[in-house]
Amino acid sequence: MNEDDEESRGLVRWVHGRLHILIGIAGLVAWFIMLWLMFGDVL
Repeated sequence: MNEDDEESRGLVRWVHGRLHILIGIAGLVAWFIMLWLMFGDVL
């Protein structure tokens, strides 16, 4: 196998191993955006 194939597999494995962290961060950002859009004018 070539190096590019192993490197892409390593990236996929890294993302798969930290998927729960990425989903949590995305949810937190979406929650802050929702709060800003709902209450931004009064903050």
